Amino acid sequence: MIEGLHTAGSGMLSKAARQEAMANNLANAEVPGFKRDSLFLREMRQAVKRRSGDYPDWRINRIEGMWTDFTQGKLRHTGGRFDMALNGPGFFALSTPEGVQYTRNGSFSRSAEGLLVNALGYPVLDATGDEIHIPEPLATLIVDATGTVRGRDAQLGEDVVIAQLSIVEFPALDDPVARARTPYQAPLSKSRDGLYIPHPATPQLPAQECEVVQGYLEAANVEPVLEMVRMIDMYRAYEADARAIQVQDITLDRAVNEVGRVG
Repeated sequence: MIEGLHTAGSGMLSKAARQEAMANNLANAEVPGFKRDSLFLREMRQAVKRRSGDYPDWRINRIEGMWTDFTQGKLRHTGGRFDMALNGPGFFALSTPEGVQYTRNGSFSRSAEGLLVNALGYPVLDATGDEIHIPEPLATLIVDATGTVRGRDAQLGEDVVIAQLSIVEFPALDDPVARARTPYQAPLSKSRDGLYIPHPATPQLPAQECEVVQGYLEAANVEPVLEMVRMIDMYRAYEADARAIQVQDITLDRAVNEVGRVG
């Protein structure tokens, strides 16, 4: 096969995948706690092979995998009594049909059964792994910085401790060695619901330096203007690869039908 066509074609594949990731980032720019995604590519690995004198594997798709930027988003005041934001490294724990999963989206509510749930109806878990039940008389919720949930009894005027939120930290997310590993062994992966599933080997600890802020939500760490600029730049690079394929196709056509013609 012709290397030029494979080079341009593999470049188009990776650029199309990155375009999809950036489009998904823009689509979720208003989702609380959302973390932007990007792609690992194989260019660095191929550069090392070329420097060593080895032949690069241009025929292999150069997309290495997906990675997530867990940079802290800005806190936005909502005033909602069930809205909670995390300031610092940590995740809320949720009970889902697929097991315990984690999120930074603290947009919670009280269900008809009196449970503290997220927007999908998944119960929020406490430090013991149990669901958090909020009795009707204690519907006035108070959450302090440590994640202690209290309800105020309107009749007695007293605060009653309901539960301690489970706030989990994954140290591997801040470990430069772990971040340099292949994304196929990423500490956390996203589920189809946008929640996070830890790798079985990923250690998890109770968050020590994470503050719970009631009445706030963490904004997505997506900069829409920057994402749009990246999308335009990627689209132009994609067009350049497409034009390169067209030029090579024309050149091959002439080589076969004109230069190679027997007089």
